[in-house]
Amino acid sequence: MMYVEYPELTEEERLENLLPIDFDGVRISPHQAWELADRSGKFAAMNLATILGRPAYQIETDSEIPTTVFADDGSILKGLSESQALIAAEQSGFYQPGLELEHDGIRDYDQWTLSSGLNASRPLHRVKLNNPSGTVLYVSDKSGLIVRDTNRAEMLWNWIGSTIHWIYPTQLRKNVNLWIDVIVYLSLIGIFSVLTGAIIGFLRLRIRKPYKGKYFSPYVGMMKWHHVLGLLSLIFVSTFIFSGLMSMGPWGIFESSVPQSRQVARYHNLDAISVNILPDARELSGDVGIKEVRWSSIGGEPYLVALRSDIDRSVKFKRVSDQEQEQILLTKLTSAIPSLLPDSELVGLEMLQQYDDYYYSRHNRYRPLPVYRAMFNDQEETWYHIDLTTGEIVNRVTSANRIERWIYNGLHSLDFQILLNRRPLWDTVLIFLSILGLAFSITSVVIGWRRLVN
Repeated sequence: MMYVEYPELTEEERLENLLPIDFDGVRISPHQAWELADRSGKFAAMNLATILGRPAYQIETDSEIPTTVFADDGSILKGLSESQALIAAEQSGFYQPGLELEHDGIRDYDQWTLSSGLNASRPLHRVKLNNPSGTVLYVSDKSGLIVRDTNRAEMLWNWIGSTIHWIYPTQLRKNVNLWIDVIVYLSLIGIFSVLTGAIIGFLRLRIRKPYKGKYFSPYVGMMKWHHVLGLLSLIFVSTFIFSGLMSMGPWGIFESSVPQSRQVARYHNLDAISVNILPDARELSGDVGIKEVRWSSIGGEPYLVALRSDIDRSVKFKRVSDQEQEQILLTKLTSAIPSLLPDSELVGLEMLQQYDDYYYSRHNRYRPLPVYRAMFNDQEETWYHIDLTTGEIVNRVTSANRIERWIYNGLHSLDFQILLNRRPLWDTVLIFLSILGLAFSITSVVIGWRRLVN
C-alpha cells in the first residue's frame, strides 16, 4: 500500500491520455449546447474535451448527472455501444498500435470501481487492452470518457494490500453503511483488545524485582515473545488502530455544520451568470495542445480555464489581453474571497509556494501550487485553499479537519513533513514499524491457534 496505490485515474494520467481538442470542429457555442441539452436545474459547470474523436461539451446542473453534447453537430450522447467503448479506448493515450482490444462487459461495480466518485459515470464499460502489463480501462457509459485504469500488477498487489486492509470485498463495500459499521466496530474491538492486553502486560512486567532467575517476564517461548513485542509495539499498534477508526469519521465527529457548497457558490456567484454570455472556446483556437477547457467564474464573472496538462494551465477572460490575464485573475479572486464567509472576518491570506503540514500531496491526491490560503475567524476557523493559476477552489479545511489530519493521516500514515521531506527516512520508519507489528501479530495468531487446538 505504500508503493502501489489503489487503482485510480489521476489528474496527470487523465489529461495526458486525452486527445487535444480540434477547435475547428467546434461549431456550436456553450449557450447553444446548454439549450440543446434541455436540462432542468441551474447551471453548475461545463467542460469541453475530445470524446470518441469529436469535441464535446460536458454539462452539469446542480441537480442532475452530466450531459454530453457533441460540439460539432449538437447531438447528445445517449450511451455507448460496445464498439464505441472500444473506440474510446483506442483513441486514448493508453492504446498502442497492434493491440487487440477486448470488450469485457458493462457493469455498475467491480472490485476496482467502488469509489463513490464514479457514481455519476456508471455504468462502466470494461475494456482490456491485452498489452504486456494487462491494462484494463473503464469507460463511462454516460460521458464516453475513460474514468479509471488499472493493470495486472496493480490489481495483484491491491488484492493482498488495500482490499484486505480496508476490508474491501465488492459485496460489502457496495453497502456503504454496513461497511462503515464493520470498520468502526472492528476497530473498537481492536482498541479494547490492545488496552486490556497492555494492562496485563504492564502488570506482569517486573524491572526492579525480576522473577526468579532474574527475568522481567514470567512467560517462556512464544508467550514471552508476545509479551515483549506487545510492549515494544504498544504505542504504534494502538495509535494505528485508533487512527484507522478515525479515518471513518465515526458518529460525524469531523462533519461541518455548514455545507461547503453554499460557501463556494457565493465565491463563484453562478446565479449572476447567464449561460448566453459564457466565453466561446473557439477564442482558444490558436493555442496548441489544449486537452480540456473548463468554464469557471469568480464573483459572477465567467472565464475559460485551458488545460494542456496537470501543470500547464492558463485562464482567459473576455476583452483582456494575454499579458493581463493573470493580474485580472488575481484581482478578482482577492476581491471574491471574503464572500466565502461574508459574516466572518478574513484574518489571514498567505501564498503557499510549497507544501506544508496542512496542504500537501500524498497518495495521488492532486494539489496544485501555488495557492492562496484564506483564513477566517468563524466558529469553525475555516481555511480555504485557492489555486492561484486558475482561481478555482481546491479544498476547505476546518478546525475539525486539522485535528483529523493529525489523528488520522499523521498517526496512520505518518504523514509528517519531517519524514516526508527526508525520504527514505519515512520509508524506513514505516517499514520497521510494520515489521514489528507483523511480528507481534504472528505471536498472537500462534498463541490463539495453540489454545484452539489444545
